[in-house]
Parts: sequence; structure tokens; C-alpha cells
Amino acid sequence: MTKLHKHNESNGLVTILLGPILIICIALATANLMSTYKRIHHQKQESIWSFIQLDKEMGNTLFEAQQYVNGYLDEKPFRRSYEVLWSRFPVTISSMQRDEIFSQIGGLTKLISNAFDHVKSAEALVLENNTINKVELNNWVNQLNGMAKVINQQLLQNIASSNSEYSHKTANKIITAAVILLTLIAGFVLYLGFLLFTLGTERKRNLHMLAHDTLTGLYSRDKIMKQIDAYCKNETPFVLLSFDLNKFKAVNDTFGHHAGDQLLIHLADKFNQSLSKFGMVGRIGGDEFLWLAQSDDPRIVTQQYALFLDELKDPCIINEKPIHLDISSGGGLAADSDFHMNRLLERVDLAMYEAKSRQQKEIFWESNIVKSIFPGLNRRKSKSRRKQLIGSD
Repeated sequence: MTKLHKHNESNGLVTILLGPILIICIALATANLMSTYKRIHHQKQESIWSFIQLDKEMGNTLFEAQQYVNGYLDEKPFRRSYEVLWSRFPVTISSMQRDEIFSQIGGLTKLISNAFDHVKSAEALVLENNTINKVELNNWVNQLNGMAKVINQQLLQNIASSNSEYSHKTANKIITAAVILLTLIAGFVLYLGFLLFTLGTERKRNLHMLAHDTLTGLYSRDKIMKQIDAYCKNETPFVLLSFDLNKFKAVNDTFGHHAGDQLLIHLADKFNQSLSKFGMVGRIGGDEFLWLAQSDDPRIVTQQYALFLDELKDPCIINEKPIHLDISSGGGLAADSDFHMNRLLERVDLAMYEAKSRQQKEIFWESNIVKSIFPGLNRRKSKSRRKQLIGSD
């Protein structure tokens, strides 16, 4: 029992902690989704801007180189344009390296690196000689111009297009972050469903425990008293029987309280197999029970009670010894007590003790008691009458 209790406590602690953990995870996943989108969007803008600037500087350099070759421009402006182009490549490459999506697109990265190598290859030609060889420069310009066209074509296909590799990888990145968030949200919804189910189950269990006796499983004193009170207030016709298990104290004294519990459980099983099918049976304390019969016909109730007596013929085995149960019962109609709950309980209680004093197995009906007993009857007199009838059990 201790291990089971500790296991239940452990499960309860996990359930309690799981909710806040899921909420924190959802918050982190939401922040991750937003930061992923912002980061990718910013990186793409930075990369495209760097490419635009690089393309601009390549265009200026190619134009001024062509002007120099054609004799429309001197060396100084061209060399300045070349230096600006040379310095633009490291900025663009750095921007590409910071872009986590772009770094996965190998083709364009290689083209940029090759173009930069080509620009660097002209460093001696452009900067170190006093006069720039126009033939060599023209060849260099033609090669760079071809590289620039390929780079622009690849840029349009792999970056700018909505169907580009860059767009697909960006979407996959964002979708992955979104799936993580949605999975956590789904997990939280399932957690709430499980929590509501657990609370509902726990509530049902608690209500069942409140409505039932923990030892026998029969209805509790509170439950059956409320039902009797409701029937009386609505003046619903019914029969009430009070039971007492004879010689119960002797069984407890002889075999111990555990044996007494076994006896009560055995009796409850017999109730369930018979009288519980025709009404409500509740344990009101110790070895005393009440049966709220659905029928208000004493003949039908007597027939149903006979089924119960047949069930009692089966003994309870305690310490390998058969113990036959002996029951005393008193009954009364609610209508005969004018649907007055306390009066009805007192009368069936007194009738049960009358049956006990007579050692009668059948129901002793309260209407058979001498009428002189009832005028001015109260609970204290009822208890006094018990002692007069049977002494102490």
C-alpha cells in the first residue's frame, strides 16, 4: 500500500510539473519560430543587398575598363574603380558566410569565389604597372563580364525566385520551427485533455467514495439518508428495512476484527446478489444496515427478502470454519409514518430490535408493534425500549 501511495504521489507530481514545462517549451518554441523567421529574413535582405552592391561595382569596373581600353578614360579613375570592386568582394563573401541558408547553396558560393580570384589576378596588371596593357585588360574584362552574367543568372534562379533553392530551404527551416511549436501545442492540448479526464475520474472516484462504504462497497450512511429524506419530501411511496447482524460482537471477540470485516464483506456480497437489485442497501455503521426498497407493497418486499434469506444460507468461511449469518430485520412503510423521516427510522429501528428479541428471521413490521408504544415516542425512548427488549447484544 505504501509503495502504491508513493507511486501515485510520484505520478501526481509529474502531472503537476508537466503543464508548466510544456508552457515554457511552447514559449521557447514560439520565440524560436519568430527569431528564425526574423533572422532568415534579415540574412536574405543583407545577402541580396551585398549582391546588388557587388553587381553595381562589377558593372562600374567593367564599364570604366572598357572606356580605358577605348581611350576615353585615363588610368587613375579605372584603378580607383578596380580597388573599390576588390574591396567589395570580401564584404559580399562575409555576408554570404553569415547567411545560414546561402552557405548551403554551393554553386553560387563557388562562382563568387572564382570571380574574386579573377579580380585578384589582375592586381599586378592594374595596380603595379605604370601603364596598363590594354590587350590583357580586354581579355580580363571579357572573362569577368562572362562571370558576372553567370552570377546574375544564378542569383535570379537560386535566390530571388520564389521557387528557388534558397526559398525552399528557407521555407523548410521555418516549417521545422513551426512543426516543433505545433507539436508542443498539440502536446499541451492532450495534456489538458488528460488533466480534465484525470480530474473527472478523480471527482467520480471521490463522489463514489462519499456515496459508498469503504469496507463493504454498499451505499454510505450519508447517501442513503439523503435518498430517504428526498423520498419523504417528495412523498414517494417506499418501504424501509433496518438490519442488524446478530452475534457480530462474539465473532469479533473470538476471531478478531479482521474476521468481523470478512463477515461484513460477505454480508454485503449477499445484499448485492439480492436486495440491491430491488433498491438501495446502505451501511449506517458497525453491523447495522438499511434497505430502501423500491416497492411499497409488503408482500413483494417479503418475497424479495426471502431471496436474501436464501443467499444467507451460504456460510462465510473464517479460519477454515463456516460461520452462518443470522440477521434481524424490521420494516415499515413510509406512508404509515406520514413520510416523516425521523419517525420512520425510529419505528423500523424499534421493529428490528423487536425481531432481534424474538430471534425472528422474517421481517418484523413496525405496524405489528403494540400501538401503545408509539404515542410520544422519541429517540431516547426508542433506545430505552431496545434495552428492555434485548438487553445488550
